[in-house]
Amino acid sequence: MNRPWVVLGILLFINFLNYADRYVLSAVLRPVAADLGLAYTQQGFLATVFTLGYMFSAPVVGNLADRISRPRLVAACCLLWSLATAASGLAIGYKSLVFARIFIGIGEAGYLAIGPTLIADYFPRESRGKAMSVFYTGVPLGSACGFVLGGVLPRIPLTPTMDFGWRGTFLALAIPGILIAAVAWFLHDPPRGRMDLDLDAHGPLPKKGTIREQLALFRNRTYLLVVVALTGIAFATVPLLHWMPQFFEDVKHVPHENANIMIGGTLILPGILGTLLGGWLGDRIARRTPGGYLIVAAGGLTGGMLCLWVAILSHSAAIYLPALFFGVMFFMSCTPTLNATIANISAPNARAMAFATAIFCMHALGDTISPMLFGRVIQRTNLEVAFLWMPLALLISAAVCVGGVFTIRRDTQKTLDRVTQVAKTASRRRS
Repeated sequence: MNRPWVVLGILLFINFLNYADRYVLSAVLRPVAADLGLAYTQQGFLATVFTLGYMFSAPVVGNLADRISRPRLVAACCLLWSLATAASGLAIGYKSLVFARIFIGIGEAGYLAIGPTLIADYFPRESRGKAMSVFYTGVPLGSACGFVLGGVLPRIPLTPTMDFGWRGTFLALAIPGILIAAVAWFLHDPPRGRMDLDLDAHGPLPKKGTIREQLALFRNRTYLLVVVALTGIAFATVPLLHWMPQFFEDVKHVPHENANIMIGGTLILPGILGTLLGGWLGDRIARRTPGGYLIVAAGGLTGGMLCLWVAILSHSAAIYLPALFFGVMFFMSCTPTLNATIANISAPNARAMAFATAIFCMHALGDTISPMLFGRVIQRTNLEVAFLWMPLALLISAAVCVGGVFTIRRDTQKTLDRVTQVAKTASRRRS
């Protein structure tokens, strides 16, 4: 299969499952904690340990993805996290659930290091924002589905005395991932850089980028600024989502059976709208200025943070639900724009490593530490105070996006010049 939009649809569905499997734990966290006897800090560590597996595996998989078939790696990653999701439903205690979360993180990190690189080689620069926005609609769709299914499935009766429960929910969500992994195995792996360079004139790039090309990422100011922005976003949003159901129950006094459905409902539509709008608007502005994607990201972060504070402080559903709606819409506009920026400023044959390095850095300095820190703040104060402080990290993210607007033109041109020279050198050696 090598039709761009068909491939994009398959990658979107896998990304949807990626986030559904990730966030279903947050939806069933209260019954899981009750059954397994988990303290707040242990609940936070379940998010942290997922991130540890996620971040340490990303560079390894990214390096592999620049060497071997990317679709087959996608299939392997999807199968791994789906089996680990099933294992979560079979957990007999805290330790077994921790191990399952580690392997979910390993599989999902590999996919998110590879998926965007396939899109970059199927779609040209001028429409990458739109393609990335379609791919990343899997984030709100999957996240919302994780929350909604986590709220609905456990209550489905299997017998007069037994419900589906949180264990059955994990097992049910594992099945689609196992099936789609078989489809991903047969996707076409396009030549790296075919949408960035004239491969007929210069010849194909070497399949794997050199160490020099990978190290060049750390001299790319725009790339480093995007990584800082992503780190701030991960630091703030992951613990907020992790404890969102409990926040609605304890602070907004929403009944437990309604909290997850309410969260899913406020994530799905604004998430899709924000993601698609961000990609479309980013493409339009990027045609006029190279920093177009970063302008959209900075605006989305600022608007989203303000809306989130309104949602936290208000106790009227007529205010906090619309504020949360627009906050999610603003935040999700950042996802396709920041990832399209990484795709455009990195060398095509080192692109998977660029995404993998970004994943490692943003999680090592972001949500590896923030969930446990968030849990401690809750224990010392309360949920409302913790929710008010965490969004401050988004101010830093917005500021560095503005900084990247002034560096991206030069950094993009330097990357294109370097990659063109590499292709010419490789062509001369082959002849």
